Amino acid sequence: MARIRRIPKVVWAIAGQAGLVALQVVLLQEHAAVSGSWLTRLIPLAPTLFAQYMIWRLFLNPYVSFGQDRFRVNNLFTHYLVPYHSITALEGRTALTLVVSGYGRLPVAALDAAPLTGKAKRDAVAQELLRRRDAAVPRAGHGFEKRSTIGLPEWLGPVTSLALLLVGSFASSFG
Repeated sequence: MARIRRIPKVVWAIAGQAGLVALQVVLLQEHAAVSGSWLTRLIPLAPTLFAQYMIWRLFLNPYVSFGQDRFRVNNLFTHYLVPYHSITALEGRTALTLVVSGYGRLPVAALDAAPLTGKAKRDAVAQELLRRRDAAVPRAGHGFEKRSTIGLPEWLGPVTSLALLLVGSFASSFG
């Protein structure tokens, strides 16, 4: 199942995260010259971790993907699995909004308003959705699903802990 996102959002998000990492390295090196404890060197890292998470949440997390029987919409804090046969209409001039029978309008954050590049990708996804909707056959057990989440992926805790450990050990080796 391929995930579809807007490429400019992904490029800006990766560039933003790389910039934050570079800024954090500079801050750790300056702070290392002033203090001797590796624990106090990690204090400037906390705002950067939050900024990294927010960049991931806003730009890299939203996506759409086509399944065999359902369309997956992964928005900022909500995940939808929409059966193709229940999509009644597609709306939006620049952003994509699904009209689902019995559930109303569902915005698609991965294909939001983009003045130049977003409309072509939105139209391609809309055409594929219409094609799959026309060929869809309702199947038992493949209904509409909505899941809300605060957005913390399972891997964030261990990766953050490992990153803090590596940065702390790296910073303490120079102190």
